[in-house]
Amino acid sequence: MDDNTNSDRRFMFIYLNTGNGHIAQARVLRDAMLEYDPSVQIEMQNGFSEKEHISHKLLEKSYGLACNYIHGAWPVIYGLGKYPAFQKLVRYSIKFQSLGRLKKLIREKKITDVVSFHFALSPSIYDAIKAVDKNIRLTVIATDPFTGPHAWFYNKKLDYIVYSEEFRQFAIKECKVPPENVRVMPFLLNKKYRTVVSDSEKLALRQKFGFDSKKKLVLLAGGGEGLPGTLKIINQCILHKADFSVAVVCGRNKPLRRSLNILAKANSRLDLHVFGFVDFMDSLIKMSDLVVSKAGASTVMEIVSLRKPVIINTYIHGQELGDMRFVVRNKAGFFIRHSADIFRKINEIFSSDESYRSCTDRCHLSLDTDVSKIVKYLLEK
Repeated sequence: MDDNTNSDRRFMFIYLNTGNGHIAQARVLRDAMLEYDPSVQIEMQNGFSEKEHISHKLLEKSYGLACNYIHGAWPVIYGLGKYPAFQKLVRYSIKFQSLGRLKKLIREKKITDVVSFHFALSPSIYDAIKAVDKNIRLTVIATDPFTGPHAWFYNKKLDYIVYSEEFRQFAIKECKVPPENVRVMPFLLNKKYRTVVSDSEKLALRQKFGFDSKKKLVLLAGGGEGLPGTLKIINQCILHKADFSVAVVCGRNKPLRRSLNILAKANSRLDLHVFGFVDFMDSLIKMSDLVVSKAGASTVMEIVSLRKPVIINTYIHGQELGDMRFVVRNKAGFFIRHSADIFRKINEIFSSDESYRSCTDRCHLSLDTDVSKIVKYLLEK
């Protein structure tokens, strides 16, 4: 491809820090687009500046609190989100702070194309584009693959990319988006998760990171706050003298990490490895034999793409319901809430080579991960 073909295109990828999925998918698309055509200019942009305190608290901070700490809060917010009046309230709250800054950014950066990765930003960026230059192309990528808030489709006129026919039909039937405005494209998956490792490569990874190569390995991971219920699962492993290794990724959850480190020292028989934030999650999944996780979209797709059995122990109400159902429906894993039942299922899967092979054989799903399809679509608009 001629490197100068798209040299005049200036993209803004706009996202929020409500979970890692939005920015992670934006980065995947950025890298794929630059690999396809290095002449393209891409501006990665958080939708809120540091001065927009109300917007940060309204969405980024309250989202984390509602999902991780205040039981029952998110289902209430999610339920309200299907009503246009509530969507308008959120829209105007964000627009009040953000519209002027967004218009300034578009002008100063000479933006020709905007890709929105968060439903709360799309209405404001649309208003900013109307005020600056109506010829600027706007595309919304719905980062929830199967189920998600009605607010994704607040503006019926926009150009939407979704990851499944299930969510496309939701947009058309529930949210009244014209069928021609919403198209299904492959999930934006980092290429690190698109290559399944061989047994020898898995063994080499375990040796590199100091894991016992003769034991089965279970990975517990659940996003930036760690996996809910981790301590209960580890206590089950200690109580029943688990003969498999365990790796736990705690993210920013320092109290969880401290507690697990204490348990690891006090129970040396359990081969427990504790991590904070990591930049080698792909390696941890590749070297593992089974993953216990929450139903975050990116995490689920990464695990399934690498053909690892997964036990999902929790999901965000509504938003991640489809991710959990996708795993269970395709027999790529299980949905089990209670720690004792999770431990029993792990033991059942690891009870024999035949049992484990039977479980892993079901994980060979055919996923379309050709990110270039989205790249080509955007560049040809």
